Amino acid sequence: MSHTVRNIELMNSSRLVLLATLVIALFAVVSCSSETNSESAESVATVSESDDQLLEISRVFAPEKIFTFENFVTAGWKKSKQYDTETVAEANGIWYGFYGGRDIELRFYDSYDVASTVGFSDAAEVIDLSSTTKVARNAAGGSASTKYKAFTVVGNTVMLCELAIESCIALVDALDVGTR
Repeated sequence: MSHTVRNIELMNSSRLVLLATLVIALFAVVSCSSETNSESAESVATVSESDDQLLEISRVFAPEKIFTFENFVTAGWKKSKQYDTETVAEANGIWYGFYGGRDIELRFYDSYDVASTVGFSDAAEVIDLSSTTKVARNAAGGSASTKYKAFTVVGNTVMLCELAIESCIALVDALDVGTR
């Protein structure tokens, strides 16, 4: 009889260990899923904040138009130097210059569709939302220090704007594409 009692005690013990293991496993699953949900919520909040910031610092004008370097020069933009397009995906011309005392980099693409997708993404990565100067990761000038805080897509062109979008909007107004 002692052998049977011992087996029953052992089975009860095993059940307790199994129950404890299941409770711990269930707790671990619940903990992991709540962490994932909070991480996911944080990620959504970050993307949402980023989108809101991009809305404040970017504009799109004249999607139906194709601009050339000469259009901007005629509007009063002063060219300084041309960059190699190798470092900026799908750009077919990149110029650095000034308008109204502010730096403005012009990136030309084959079409509005390319400028508003590939060009927009590149510009969004170059824009520094946190400080007044930085070395742009994929700026056409390589390691040149920039103060680009905003950008516009104007037809087939992406304009990187120093410090604020107003400098680019002034140039777009000079192009006379009906911004207001």
